[in-house]
Amino acid sequence: MAPKTPQTLRLIAFGIGGLAALAAAVELTRTILPTDTGRMVRDDALRSTLAHCRDLTPEDYATDTECRAAWEAARQRFFDLAPEPAGTE
Repeated sequence: MAPKTPQTLRLIAFGIGGLAALAAAVELTRTILPTDTGRMVRDDALRSTLAHCRDLTPEDYATDTECRAAWEAARQRFFDLAPEPAGTE
């Protein structure tokens, strides 16, 4: 009584497929916890300045040096850039 090769291969294929489906289900149910990114500071002076500057018109923004400096600081903080030396604009 020799084992039937196509039937055995089909059984092995279904077993491997079942294991793959089980592994995918386990992977999808895992929750990824965020790493500690530090505390968010709600009373950030830069944040409040940017909130004010967000509503400016382009004409007002062109003359407002405080808003321009705040947006530059936000870009540097976002891209993690070192501040540029003074007078290199």
